[in-house]
Amino acid sequence: MKKTIFALTIASLLSAPAMASKEGYYIGADISANDIESTSFGMGFGLVAGYDFQVAPQVVIGVEGEYRHFGEDSGSYIEGFGWKDKAYSYGFNVKPRYFFNDKFYAGVALGLHNTTLDAKDDFFGSIKESNTNLAYGIEAGYEINRNVVIKGGYKAYQAELIGVTFDADTFYIGANYKF
Repeated sequence: MKKTIFALTIASLLSAPAMASKEGYYIGADISANDIESTSFGMGFGLVAGYDFQVAPQVVIGVEGEYRHFGEDSGSYIEGFGWKDKAYSYGFNVKPRYFFNDKFYAGVALGLHNTTLDAKDDFFGSIKESNTNLAYGIEAGYEINRNVVIKGGYKAYQAELIGVTFDADTFYIGANYKF
């Protein structure tokens, strides 16, 4: 009987995935290409800080705060008159991720963000308006080592600002540092 229990214990330990714990705090940064209502806002950036909870051997749920600067757009419509728009967002995300092995993962993101549009116009003046909205997206990443993760993904934001619904699309690539 003791040999059977010992053999079952060894077999169960050998069949369990040999994955290191993924829990812990992290910070990260990325660069992004942003498109708001089919207008390129150029390059932007994002900053995150969060905590990963390992809920199963291959499933991690991250909870993070995020700041995203979508970039700027400017132009002119009459000689001497033009505009300059910038947009940014901050909020919280929940990111469940599935690890296919000890290094590579894919997941989704769902967040609640406050998005702000700051529009300056030489003729009409300035408008700055904010709205709370949902953000969602997908992400894939690769853990180079225990502390450094390279990531890339897509996020979509939708906000009603100055009476118009704005759709913002962001493609990003960056890195996280895990403590």
